[in-house]
Parts: sequence; C-alpha cells; structure tokens
Amino acid sequence: MADSAKDRILERIMEEGHTDSYGTLLYLVAVIGVDPMALGPANSVELTTWSGHLDGLKGSLLCLAMYERKSTPQKAAETVDRHLVEAAADLRRGDSAGSAG
Repeated sequence: MADSAKDRILERIMEEGHTDSYGTLLYLVAVIGVDPMALGPANSVELTTWSGHLDGLKGSLLCLAMYERKSTPQKAAETVDRHLVEAAADLRRGDSAGSAG
C-alpha cells in the first residue's frame, strides 16, 4: 500500500498506463500549484515569470499524456486536469508516512 501522497499519485498514474516520469512531473505541478498568485510574487515581473513556468509545466504534462496514451489534445487536457485535481486532493490529505517521498 502506498504510504505517501507522492506514492499514491505515482501508483494511480502508473495503473492508468502512464510512466513514472509523467507521475513525477504531475506530483511536482501539484506541489507547486497552477495559480501563480498563490506563489506570492513580489511584483508583476515575478508574476509573469511564474505564470510562464507554470504554463510550461502544464504543457509538458499535456505533451507527455498525448505521447504516452496516444490521445488527442482534448482528451489529454481532460486527463491532466483530472490528474491534477486528484493529486491536489492527495496532497491535502497529507502523507500518512510523514514524508513527501
């Protein structure tokens, strides 16, 4: 049984046929989040920079989802969005083992 949020995320993702690379990137995006304002940018330049970084991370997830599952962009977007919601829920529940993996 998985004992950390990261383990739970990776286990679920790999059961769906994705690689651990996709799962690890998904975990990273879930930890950082997708809202650049939540990162507390000090100014508009920082906000723009964080927005670009987060867009790039999510774009990478979309590309991996399309490649790994041979899916359309629309299907990949739906999958990634679902995975991010599930991963965020895992993180909110916390790690039963007390570590992030």
